[in-house]
Amino acid sequence: MALILNVSYQEKDAAKTLGARWNNELKKWYAPDRSEYHKFKKWILQDRDIAIIVCDYFYIIEGKHRCFKCGKETEVIGFGIENYYDMYDDSFEYFSGEIHIASGVEPLSTELLKYLKEKYNFYLGYSKTTQSNYYSNHCKHCNVIQGDFYLFNEVDSPFFIDSIEKAKNLVLNKVVIKNDLILNADIGYGSEDNLIKEYGKIHLLNNNFNL
Repeated sequence: MALILNVSYQEKDAAKTLGARWNNELKKWYAPDRSEYHKFKKWILQDRDIAIIVCDYFYIIEGKHRCFKCGKETEVIGFGIENYYDMYDDSFEYFSGEIHIASGVEPLSTELLKYLKEKYNFYLGYSKTTQSNYYSNHCKHCNVIQGDFYLFNEVDSPFFIDSIEKAKNLVLNKVVIKNDLILNADIGYGSEDNLIKEYGKIHLLNNNFNL
Protein backbone atom coordinates (compact mmCIF):
# COMPACT_ATOMS: atom_id res chain seq x y z
CA MET A 1 0.00 0.00 0.00
CA ALA A 2 1.03 3.59 -0.61
CA LEU A 3 -0.50 7.03 -0.25
CA ILE A 4 -0.76 9.16 -3.39
CA LEU A 5 0.10 12.80 -2.74
CA ASN A 6 -0.89 15.97 -4.57
CA VAL A 7 2.56 17.53 -4.79
CA SER A 8 3.15 20.51 -7.06
CA TYR A 9 6.22 20.70 -9.26
CA GLN A 10 7.60 23.50 -7.09
CA GLU A 11 7.34 21.30 -3.98
CA LYS A 12 8.70 18.05 -5.42
CA ASP A 13 12.17 18.44 -3.92
CA ALA A 14 10.74 19.05 -0.45
CA ALA A 15 8.54 15.95 -0.72
CA LYS A 16 11.41 13.87 -2.07
CA THR A 17 13.64 14.92 0.82
CA LEU A 18 11.02 13.61 3.24
CA GLY A 19 10.97 10.24 1.50
CA ALA A 20 8.30 10.58 -1.18
CA ARG A 21 8.74 8.52 -4.33
CA TRP A 22 7.62 9.05 -7.90
CA ASN A 23 5.04 6.80 -9.56
CA ASN A 24 5.78 7.03 -13.25
CA GLU A 25 2.54 5.35 -14.29
CA LEU A 26 0.30 7.74 -12.34
CA LYS A 27 2.67 10.70 -12.70
CA LYS A 28 2.24 11.35 -8.98
CA TRP A 29 4.38 11.42 -5.87
CA TYR A 30 3.49 8.99 -3.11
CA ALA A 31 4.39 8.13 0.49
CA PRO A 32 5.46 4.46 0.59
CA ASP A 33 5.48 3.83 4.35
CA ARG A 34 2.47 4.25 6.63
CA SER A 35 4.69 4.82 9.63
CA GLU A 36 5.90 8.00 7.93
CA TYR A 37 2.61 9.39 6.63
CA HIS A 38 2.72 12.07 9.30
CA LYS A 39 5.75 13.61 7.58
CA PHE A 40 3.54 14.54 4.63
CA LYS A 41 0.89 16.37 6.65
CA LYS A 42 1.28 19.45 4.44
CA TRP A 43 0.05 17.59 1.36
CA ILE A 44 -2.47 15.42 3.19
CA LEU A 45 -4.32 18.22 4.95
CA GLN A 46 -3.88 20.83 2.22
CA ASP A 47 -6.14 23.63 3.52
CA ARG A 48 -8.18 21.38 5.83
CA ASP A 49 -8.10 21.05 9.61
CA ILE A 50 -8.69 17.29 9.48
CA ALA A 51 -8.39 14.43 7.02
CA ILE A 52 -9.11 10.71 7.10
CA ILE A 53 -6.67 8.25 5.52
CA VAL A 54 -8.57 5.07 4.71
CA CYS A 55 -6.39 1.94 4.58
CA ASP A 56 -6.79 -1.45 2.88
CA TYR A 57 -10.52 -1.35 2.15
CA PHE A 58 -13.85 0.29 2.92
CA TYR A 59 -17.47 -0.85 2.83
CA ILE A 60 -20.54 0.22 0.92
CA ILE A 61 -23.19 -0.48 3.54
CA GLU A 62 -26.76 -1.15 2.45
CA GLY A 63 -29.78 -0.47 4.62
CA LYS A 64 -33.53 -0.08 4.21
CA HIS A 65 -35.41 3.15 4.81
CA ARG A 66 -39.01 4.26 4.36
CA CYS A 67 -39.22 7.36 2.17
CA PHE A 68 -40.81 10.28 4.00
CA LYS A 69 -42.40 11.47 0.73
CA CYS A 70 -43.95 8.41 -0.93
CA GLY A 71 -43.94 6.08 2.08
CA LYS A 72 -42.32 3.21 0.18
CA GLU A 73 -39.31 1.27 1.40
CA THR A 74 -36.14 2.18 -0.46
CA GLU A 75 -32.53 1.03 -0.35
CA VAL A 76 -30.00 3.49 1.07
CA ILE A 77 -26.26 3.36 1.61
CA GLY A 78 -23.58 4.63 3.94
CA PHE A 79 -19.84 3.98 3.94
CA GLY A 80 -18.08 1.76 6.44
CA ILE A 81 -14.56 2.63 7.56
CA GLU A 82 -12.50 0.22 9.65
CA ASN A 83 -8.75 0.77 9.25
CA TYR A 84 -7.91 4.46 9.09
CA TYR A 85 -5.80 7.35 10.32
CA ASP A 86 -7.29 10.51 11.81
CA MET A 87 -5.04 13.46 11.03
CA TYR A 88 -5.43 16.85 12.68
CA ASP A 89 -3.05 19.78 12.74
CA ASP A 90 -1.54 18.57 16.00
CA SER A 91 -2.32 14.82 16.09
CA PHE A 92 -2.09 11.64 14.04
CA GLU A 93 -3.82 8.50 15.28
CA TYR A 94 -4.55 5.07 13.80
CA PHE A 95 -7.79 3.15 14.38
CA SER A 96 -8.58 -0.45 13.46
CA GLY A 97 -10.87 -3.39 14.20
CA GLU A 98 -14.26 -1.70 14.54
CA ILE A 99 -16.41 -0.57 11.63
CA HIS A 100 -17.91 2.91 11.83
CA ILE A 101 -20.50 4.26 9.42
CA ALA A 102 -19.64 7.47 7.58
CA SER A 103 -21.48 9.99 5.43
CA GLY A 104 -20.28 13.04 3.52
CA VAL A 105 -17.42 11.01 2.06
CA GLU A 106 -15.42 12.82 -0.62
CA PRO A 107 -13.83 12.82 -3.07
CA LEU A 108 -15.30 9.75 -4.77
CA SER A 109 -14.00 8.62 -8.14
CA THR A 110 -16.07 9.05 -11.29
CA GLU A 111 -16.27 5.27 -11.73
CA LEU A 112 -17.48 4.70 -8.19
CA LEU A 113 -20.05 7.49 -8.43
CA LYS A 114 -21.39 6.00 -11.67
CA TYR A 115 -21.77 2.63 -9.95
CA LEU A 116 -23.50 4.13 -6.90
CA LYS A 117 -25.96 6.06 -9.05
CA GLU A 118 -26.89 3.08 -11.21
CA LYS A 119 -27.18 0.57 -8.37
CA TYR A 120 -28.38 2.63 -5.43
CA ASN A 121 -29.78 5.91 -6.85
CA PHE A 122 -27.03 7.75 -4.95
CA TYR A 123 -26.04 10.96 -6.69
CA LEU A 124 -25.55 14.73 -6.38
CA GLY A 125 -28.77 16.34 -5.20
CA TYR A 126 -30.05 19.55 -3.66
CA SER A 127 -31.26 19.58 -0.06
CA LYS A 128 -33.77 22.25 0.89
CA THR A 129 -32.98 21.56 4.55
CA THR A 130 -29.29 22.39 4.26
CA GLN A 131 -29.72 24.57 1.14
CA SER A 132 -26.77 22.84 -0.47
CA ASN A 133 -25.85 20.20 -3.02
CA TYR A 134 -24.21 16.99 -1.86
CA TYR A 135 -23.94 13.35 -2.91
CA SER A 136 -26.85 11.63 -1.26
CA ASN A 137 -29.38 8.84 -1.30
CA HIS A 138 -32.56 9.29 -3.32
CA CYS A 139 -35.73 7.23 -3.13
CA LYS A 140 -35.79 4.57 -5.85
CA HIS A 141 -39.52 5.14 -6.31
CA CYS A 142 -39.99 8.92 -6.30
CA ASN A 143 -36.36 10.19 -6.48
CA VAL A 144 -36.77 12.46 -3.45
CA ILE A 145 -33.53 13.06 -1.56
CA GLN A 146 -33.18 11.14 1.70
CA GLY A 147 -31.28 13.59 3.89
CA ASP A 148 -28.12 12.53 5.69
CA PHE A 149 -29.28 13.83 9.06
CA TYR A 150 -32.32 11.55 9.10
CA LEU A 151 -30.35 8.54 7.84
CA PHE A 152 -27.34 8.78 10.12
CA ASN A 153 -28.42 10.66 13.25
CA GLU A 154 -32.00 9.72 14.08
CA VAL A 155 -32.47 6.82 16.51
CA ASP A 156 -34.86 4.97 14.17
CA SER A 157 -32.64 5.33 11.09
CA PRO A 158 -31.01 2.22 9.52
CA PHE A 159 -27.47 3.43 10.24
CA PHE A 160 -28.00 4.29 13.91
CA ILE A 161 -26.88 0.96 15.33
CA ASP A 162 -28.08 0.28 18.85
CA SER A 163 -29.18 -3.37 18.70
CA ILE A 164 -28.24 -6.74 17.23
CA GLU A 165 -31.36 -6.72 15.06
CA LYS A 166 -30.46 -3.43 13.41
CA ALA A 167 -26.91 -4.67 12.75
CA LYS A 168 -28.29 -7.87 11.18
CA ASN A 169 -30.23 -5.77 8.68
CA LEU A 170 -27.05 -4.30 7.19
CA VAL A 171 -25.27 -5.65 4.10
CA LEU A 172 -21.59 -4.67 3.94
CA ASN A 173 -19.97 -4.75 0.50
CA LYS A 174 -16.22 -4.77 1.01
CA VAL A 175 -14.20 -2.76 -1.52
CA VAL A 176 -10.48 -3.52 -1.51
CA ILE A 177 -8.33 -0.53 -2.50
CA LYS A 178 -4.94 -0.55 -4.22
CA ASN A 179 -3.66 2.51 -2.39
CA ASP A 180 -4.66 4.26 0.82
CA LEU A 181 -7.11 7.13 0.29
CA ILE A 182 -7.20 10.67 1.66
CA LEU A 183 -10.84 11.57 2.30
CA ASN A 184 -13.16 13.98 4.01
CA ALA A 185 -15.82 12.11 5.96
CA ASP A 186 -18.34 12.54 8.75
CA ILE A 187 -17.73 9.41 10.82
CA GLY A 188 -20.36 8.32 13.29
CA TYR A 189 -19.22 6.73 16.54
CA GLY A 190 -21.70 4.66 18.55
CA SER A 191 -21.29 2.56 21.67
CA GLU A 192 -22.74 -0.45 19.80
CA ASP A 193 -20.66 -0.13 16.60
CA ASN A 194 -18.95 -3.42 17.43
CA LEU A 195 -22.20 -5.12 16.40
CA ILE A 196 -21.81 -4.00 12.78
CA LYS A 197 -18.90 -6.32 12.03
CA GLU A 198 -20.20 -9.12 14.23
CA TYR A 199 -23.73 -9.34 12.84
CA GLY A 200 -23.75 -7.50 9.49
CA LYS A 201 -23.64 -9.56 6.28
CA ILE A 202 -20.21 -9.00 4.72
CA HIS A 203 -19.59 -9.66 1.01
CA LEU A 204 -16.46 -9.00 -1.06
CA LEU A 205 -17.34 -6.68 -3.93
CA ASN A 206 -15.36 -7.56 -7.04
CA ASN A 207 -14.64 -4.21 -8.58
CA ASN A 208 -12.38 -2.39 -10.97
CA PHE A 209 -13.05 1.07 -9.62
CA ASN A 210 -10.32 3.56 -10.36
CA LEU A 211 -9.87 4.85 -6.80
